[in-house]
Amino acid sequence: TPQDFSAIIANQYGWKRPDGTRRYREIFATVARKNGKTTLAAGSALLEVFDPIEDGSEVYSAAGSRDQANLVFTQAKGMVNRDAVLSDKLKCYTHAIVNLDDELTTYRSISAEAHTAHGYNPQYCVIDELHTQPKRDLVDVLITGMGARQQPQLTYITTAGHDVTTICYEVYDRAKQVLEGATNSRNP
Repeated sequence: TPQDFSAIIANQYGWKRPDGTRRYREIFATVARKNGKTTLAAGSALLEVFDPIEDGSEVYSAAGSRDQANLVFTQAKGMVNRDAVLSDKLKCYTHAIVNLDDELTTYRSISAEAHTAHGYNPQYCVIDELHTQPKRDLVDVLITGMGARQQPQLTYITTAGHDVTTICYEVYDRAKQVLEGATNSRNP
Protein backbone atom coordinates (compact mmCIF):
# COMPACT_ATOMS: atom_id res chain seq x y z
CA THR A 1 0.00 0.00 0.00
CA PRO A 2 1.17 3.60 -0.38
CA GLN A 3 1.55 3.97 3.41
CA ASP A 4 3.87 0.96 3.49
CA PHE A 5 5.93 2.38 0.63
CA SER A 6 6.20 5.71 2.43
CA ALA A 7 7.65 3.92 5.44
CA ILE A 8 10.15 2.06 3.26
CA ILE A 9 11.31 5.26 1.53
CA ALA A 10 11.46 7.18 4.82
CA ASN A 11 13.68 4.52 6.36
CA GLN A 12 15.79 4.17 3.22
CA TYR A 13 16.58 7.83 2.74
CA GLY A 14 15.22 9.86 5.65
CA TRP A 15 17.31 8.56 8.54
CA LYS A 16 20.97 9.47 8.86
CA ARG A 17 23.66 8.72 11.41
CA PRO A 18 25.26 11.62 13.32
CA ASP A 19 28.08 11.68 10.73
CA GLY A 20 25.55 12.13 7.90
CA THR A 21 25.83 8.62 6.45
CA ARG A 22 22.93 6.25 5.88
CA ARG A 23 21.45 4.88 9.06
CA TYR A 24 20.20 1.68 7.44
CA ARG A 25 22.45 -0.40 5.22
CA GLU A 26 19.93 -3.21 4.73
CA ILE A 27 16.20 -2.96 4.08
CA PHE A 28 13.93 -6.03 4.10
CA ALA A 29 10.42 -5.47 2.77
CA THR A 30 7.78 -8.08 2.11
CA VAL A 31 5.06 -6.81 -0.17
CA ALA A 32 2.08 -8.79 -1.46
CA ARG A 33 1.91 -9.56 -5.16
CA LYS A 34 0.66 -6.87 -7.54
CA ASN A 35 1.21 -3.98 -5.13
CA GLY A 36 3.93 -2.11 -7.05
CA LYS A 37 7.13 -3.41 -5.49
CA THR A 38 8.83 -3.55 -8.91
CA THR A 39 8.03 0.13 -9.46
CA LEU A 40 9.26 1.00 -5.97
CA ALA A 41 12.51 -0.92 -6.56
CA ALA A 42 13.03 0.72 -9.97
CA GLY A 43 12.52 4.18 -8.47
CA SER A 44 15.04 3.54 -5.70
CA ALA A 45 17.61 2.22 -8.15
CA LEU A 46 17.13 5.27 -10.39
CA LEU A 47 17.53 7.65 -7.48
CA GLU A 48 20.83 5.99 -6.65
CA VAL A 49 22.14 6.40 -10.21
CA PHE A 50 20.56 9.85 -10.78
CA ASP A 51 21.96 11.37 -7.58
CA PRO A 52 24.79 9.06 -6.50
CA ILE A 53 26.15 9.19 -2.98
CA GLU A 54 29.64 8.34 -4.25
CA ASP A 55 31.31 8.93 -7.60
CA GLY A 56 31.40 5.79 -9.69
CA SER A 57 28.40 4.26 -7.96
CA GLU A 58 27.49 0.82 -9.18
CA VAL A 59 23.77 0.14 -8.89
CA TYR A 60 22.28 -3.31 -9.47
CA SER A 61 18.93 -5.03 -9.49
CA ALA A 62 19.34 -8.71 -8.88
CA ALA A 63 17.04 -11.70 -8.78
CA GLY A 64 17.03 -15.47 -8.99
CA SER A 65 16.63 -15.39 -12.78
CA ARG A 66 17.70 -13.00 -15.53
CA ASP A 67 14.06 -12.39 -16.49
CA GLN A 68 13.10 -11.46 -12.92
CA ALA A 69 16.11 -9.12 -12.56
CA ASN A 70 15.20 -7.47 -15.85
CA LEU A 71 11.68 -6.65 -14.63
CA VAL A 72 13.02 -3.93 -12.31
CA PHE A 73 15.57 -2.74 -14.86
CA THR A 74 12.98 -2.55 -17.66
CA GLN A 75 10.64 -0.58 -15.41
CA ALA A 76 13.50 1.85 -14.65
CA LYS A 77 14.31 2.28 -18.35
CA GLY A 78 10.66 3.09 -19.00
CA MET A 79 10.75 5.76 -16.29
CA VAL A 80 13.83 7.37 -17.83
CA ASN A 81 12.38 7.28 -21.32
CA ARG A 82 9.14 8.94 -20.16
CA ASP A 83 10.62 11.71 -18.02
CA ALA A 84 12.54 14.72 -19.35
CA VAL A 85 14.43 15.39 -16.09
CA LEU A 86 15.64 11.79 -15.87
CA SER A 87 16.49 11.53 -19.56
CA ASP A 88 18.52 14.75 -19.47
CA LYS A 89 20.88 13.16 -16.96
CA LEU A 90 20.60 9.42 -17.62
CA LYS A 91 21.21 7.48 -20.83
CA CYS A 92 19.60 4.10 -21.40
CA TYR A 93 21.46 1.35 -23.22
CA THR A 94 20.35 -2.24 -23.78
CA HIS A 95 22.02 -3.51 -20.61
CA ALA A 96 22.84 -0.37 -18.63
CA ILE A 97 21.63 3.03 -17.53
CA VAL A 98 24.48 5.53 -17.27
CA ASN A 99 24.71 8.86 -15.44
CA LEU A 100 25.92 11.34 -18.08
CA ASP A 101 27.66 13.52 -15.45
CA ASP A 102 29.66 10.53 -14.15
CA GLU A 103 29.81 7.72 -16.69
CA LEU A 104 31.24 5.37 -14.06
CA THR A 105 27.91 5.58 -12.23
CA THR A 106 25.85 2.85 -13.83
CA TYR A 107 22.82 0.68 -13.24
CA ARG A 108 22.57 -2.91 -14.48
CA SER A 109 20.57 -6.02 -13.74
CA ILE A 110 22.18 -9.31 -12.74
CA SER A 111 20.89 -12.78 -11.98
CA ALA A 112 21.72 -15.54 -9.49
CA GLU A 113 24.66 -16.67 -11.58
CA ALA A 114 26.91 -15.44 -8.74
CA HIS A 115 30.14 -16.20 -10.54
CA THR A 116 29.37 -13.26 -12.82
CA ALA A 117 29.06 -10.89 -9.84
CA HIS A 118 32.62 -11.21 -8.55
CA GLY A 119 34.53 -7.97 -9.01
CA TYR A 120 31.45 -5.79 -8.61
CA ASN A 121 31.62 -2.90 -6.15
CA PRO A 122 27.95 -2.14 -5.46
CA GLN A 123 26.86 1.12 -3.90
CA TYR A 124 23.22 0.13 -4.02
CA CYS A 125 21.54 -3.14 -4.85
CA VAL A 126 17.94 -4.23 -4.81
CA ILE A 127 17.28 -7.95 -4.73
CA ASP A 128 13.83 -8.65 -6.10
CA GLU A 129 11.90 -11.74 -4.99
CA LEU A 130 14.54 -12.91 -2.53
CA HIS A 131 12.48 -16.03 -1.83
CA THR A 132 13.29 -17.31 -5.35
CA GLN A 133 17.08 -17.20 -4.89
CA PRO A 134 18.24 -20.75 -5.60
CA LYS A 135 21.26 -20.34 -3.30
CA ARG A 136 22.79 -17.65 -1.14
CA ASP A 137 25.85 -17.13 -3.39
CA LEU A 138 24.67 -13.98 -5.18
CA VAL A 139 23.63 -12.27 -1.95
CA ASP A 140 26.96 -13.12 -0.31
CA VAL A 141 28.97 -11.86 -3.31
CA LEU A 142 27.06 -8.56 -3.36
CA ILE A 143 27.46 -8.03 0.40
CA THR A 144 31.22 -8.66 0.29
CA GLY A 145 31.48 -6.44 -2.82
CA MET A 146 30.00 -3.56 -0.81
CA GLY A 147 32.91 -3.72 1.64
CA ALA A 148 34.83 -0.86 0.04
CA ARG A 149 31.86 1.52 0.02
CA GLN A 150 31.32 4.03 2.84
CA GLN A 151 27.54 3.79 2.87
CA PRO A 152 26.21 1.05 0.66
CA GLN A 153 22.66 -0.18 0.85
CA LEU A 154 21.14 -3.56 0.06
CA THR A 155 17.37 -3.67 -0.30
CA TYR A 156 15.51 -6.96 -0.32
CA ILE A 157 11.98 -6.73 -1.69
CA THR A 158 9.97 -9.90 -1.92
CA THR A 159 6.64 -11.59 -1.64
CA ALA A 160 6.31 -14.20 1.08
CA GLY A 161 7.92 -17.57 0.65
CA HIS A 162 7.36 -20.74 2.63
CA ASP A 163 10.72 -22.55 2.53
CA VAL A 164 12.55 -22.05 5.85
CA THR A 165 15.86 -23.30 4.39
CA THR A 166 16.41 -20.36 2.01
CA ILE A 167 18.43 -17.16 2.27
CA CYS A 168 15.09 -15.33 2.30
CA TYR A 169 14.03 -16.98 5.53
CA GLU A 170 17.46 -16.26 7.03
CA VAL A 171 17.17 -12.55 6.16
CA TYR A 172 13.56 -12.46 7.35
CA ASP A 173 14.49 -14.10 10.66
CA ARG A 174 17.37 -11.63 11.20
CA ALA A 175 15.08 -8.67 10.38
CA LYS A 176 12.52 -9.97 12.83
CA GLN A 177 15.18 -10.27 15.55
CA VAL A 178 16.36 -6.71 14.86
CA LEU A 179 12.78 -5.43 15.18
CA GLU A 180 12.40 -7.29 18.47
CA GLY A 181 15.71 -5.88 19.74
CA ALA A 182 17.30 -9.32 20.04
CA THR A 183 20.22 -8.55 17.72
CA ASN A 184 21.88 -5.71 15.81
CA SER A 185 21.65 -5.44 12.09
CA ARG A 186 24.55 -6.44 9.91
CA ASN A 187 26.27 -3.57 8.12
CA PRO A 188 27.27 -4.60 4.60
